[in-house]
Amino acid sequence: MENYYIENIDQDFLVSTALLDVIEDPVFLMKEEQDSFKYMYANPAALSVLDLTEIKGLQIGEVLPPELCRQLMVHYRMVQSTRKSVEFTERIQTVYGGFIGETKLNPIVSKDGRCLYVLAIVRDVTERERKKQELLDTQREMEIERKRLSSLVNNNANPVFEFDQHQRFTSLNKMVAEATGFSEEELLGSSILSLVADHCLDEARLNVEKALKGQALDFEVSIYTKNRQIEVLHLNTIPIIIEENVIGVYAIAKAITKQKEMGRLLLESEQRYKSLFENHPHGIMTFDKAGNLSSINKRIESITGHNLTELGGQQYLSIILDAEAEKVRSNFYKTILERQPVQYELTFRHKKGHLIDLQVINIPIIADSQLVGIHGIITDITAINQAQQALIAAKTELEVFWGNSTDPIFYIDTKGDILKVNPAFEKTFGFTEEEMVTGKGTIIPPHMRHDQINIVERLLTGETVNSHDTIRLTKTGKVLNIISSYSPVRNADKEIIGATIIYKDVTELKIAEKELLKSQEKYKIITESTFDIVTMINLNGTIEYVSPAYETISGYSASDCIGKPLMMNIHPEDEAALTESVASLLKGGKPATLQARFKHKEGHYIWMEVSPTPVLENGELKQVFTISRDITERRKLQEKIERMAFYDHLTGIPNRRTFDDQLAKAVDRSKSTGKKVAVLMLDGHKFKQINDQYGHDAGDAVIIEMALRLQSCVHPTATAARLGGDEMGVVLPAIESLEAAEDMAKKILNSFNKPLRFNGSDIKIGASIGIALCPDHSTDEKQLIKSADLALYEAKKLGRDTYQVFVAERV
Repeated sequence: MENYYIENIDQDFLVSTALLDVIEDPVFLMKEEQDSFKYMYANPAALSVLDLTEIKGLQIGEVLPPELCRQLMVHYRMVQSTRKSVEFTERIQTVYGGFIGETKLNPIVSKDGRCLYVLAIVRDVTERERKKQELLDTQREMEIERKRLSSLVNNNANPVFEFDQHQRFTSLNKMVAEATGFSEEELLGSSILSLVADHCLDEARLNVEKALKGQALDFEVSIYTKNRQIEVLHLNTIPIIIEENVIGVYAIAKAITKQKEMGRLLLESEQRYKSLFENHPHGIMTFDKAGNLSSINKRIESITGHNLTELGGQQYLSIILDAEAEKVRSNFYKTILERQPVQYELTFRHKKGHLIDLQVINIPIIADSQLVGIHGIITDITAINQAQQALIAAKTELEVFWGNSTDPIFYIDTKGDILKVNPAFEKTFGFTEEEMVTGKGTIIPPHMRHDQINIVERLLTGETVNSHDTIRLTKTGKVLNIISSYSPVRNADKEIIGATIIYKDVTELKIAEKELLKSQEKYKIITESTFDIVTMINLNGTIEYVSPAYETISGYSASDCIGKPLMMNIHPEDEAALTESVASLLKGGKPATLQARFKHKEGHYIWMEVSPTPVLENGELKQVFTISRDITERRKLQEKIERMAFYDHLTGIPNRRTFDDQLAKAVDRSKSTGKKVAVLMLDGHKFKQINDQYGHDAGDAVIIEMALRLQSCVHPTATAARLGGDEMGVVLPAIESLEAAEDMAKKILNSFNKPLRFNGSDIKIGASIGIALCPDHSTDEKQLIKSADLALYEAKKLGRDTYQVFVAERV
């Protein structure tokens, strides 16, 4: 039968191309003719790439550019001469842009040994190659940003340094050494708290811990210089957050020792400025009632770049942009006349020449019922305005997508009524937006209205509905097969206010599926050349045929599986889903793609994406065939990405993101069950000393051991997580009383009694624990964590291996 099929390929093969037509990869059948090759067949995917409607009978030189023809002819001649398949990658330019394909040329050999025909199958790898290039571009951009940051730090006029989760200096600029007197070598790797003066050590430690938890802080701290002098610094901390984890903190310092002394003198003589200058976080300018500038704070100079001399007198208005001068004057005199605060915005030119956006609040200074001057409170809102502009740009991009999408898209409200449709919707269904919004048009068949009501009900619960197979009607009554996706839309309060719906018209695909030829022999040569596994199954669930790719991917030969049940090597956990999918087809259901694990001949499991499809003859189901693709690497990458997002890379236990998510869920459930939720915050003892004495490897080993012991203590319904450094947390949901949380704390502390044996040394492990309860202490997740942190702080004061429950009076 095989020889007959090959000898008559011109007449019989080309009438059996229905399966080729539905394959997404481009397929060509080529025949040698007069030192060239001509096209005998090309499937729709191939015609789409070449932007042609038909190429049968054309020679390769009539379709492709000369250079590409010469390259392809080499490969075709190699296939003819070796009678073996050849694989290569080719790049062509189409009307849709660049196309990159992995091509496999398969020889078709007749009984007399000639090879006149070659079957070419091309896999589109354009997107894969594009993503590779995007990755390289991203890496280059990251390197540029790294250099920019390095330049900003190293050339900053202020001391700038970075410290890690262990509170150690990891990098610093030369100004740090100048401010402290210590060299870079003396500071790197040492604790930042080692420089802090004794009288403010506790406050400094608390601020550092807050910064390492992601808070941007401004605070003052006194340090000892190398010659044991006290220097007061004002620190601005900026958390370094990577994938929602704080890995360190940047700190920008200003020496304010002299400023503090001046402040003390000002407190004695200018009491009216005390609250404003000491406590206000924004820039402050003070004017007399004649408009003369008398003082500014440091923040003004950092915002504008100008000092008091440059801003004072007539020079002030000369710095203001001409277009803004009148606004400044009118608001100044409005404040004087009305004796009320006046707020406005203006654009200001920084001393370095760039423009910044400022928010100004004029506050009248009234002493003994007399207006004696005005305070100007200045806030730099450049970043906020830029963010708003970016939001507008994003909205514009969304509108472009809405207007240019080829798929119908529309919005509905919570009742299922249409509020807006895109142009593709009008083109596909023939109804205008007005007809759909006013209810004059409908695309839902009467017998399917209940299905739509059911989907709306699912959306109102927050569910996203993907790949829903349905039928819709055009204005002319034409029936369309539609794959639909529904996504809930929420307002700022997270309330569902409607949904976005995207339709994909698959009518032509459905028609192609119904017209698929049933004969296994007629498409055998195709299935033997495809990269995916093609399996033919009879109505009893027995395998009748598998393509050669089966052995390549699974390790089993065709003889190992033909005549055997389809489920023989399917993972037990996936049997039910695959059985149900095939059974649904046998009952007249619709095809559905699913993922299942398949046992390789070597014993391990591989992930396969399986697409069962019915084979109909005169409307009667005769067989079922499946197309299966190896997606093991894709699954591994997905699982790796998911684990990186929710689990700590060092210990393998949940991270801060998972901890916060589980706490939010537990608090939400407690509102309906009435049960309590406990939050336990843990902090190891003398972790820095362990690092210093035994090395960082020992420190990591201690953290891993703490995580293992902690996780072994908690129930499966609870969550134990690493929050950063040696700080860990536990969420105990649905407990009855405080005693349950205290019992857990005791169990955890007992588990730390045994020392860790590491490199021949016994390392003591200890911890302190803080406990807070919901709803006893708060029903807000952030407040619960803060309360547990405060309790932890109290526990650490008491010493090693103890716990404390949050007491509100301590706040």
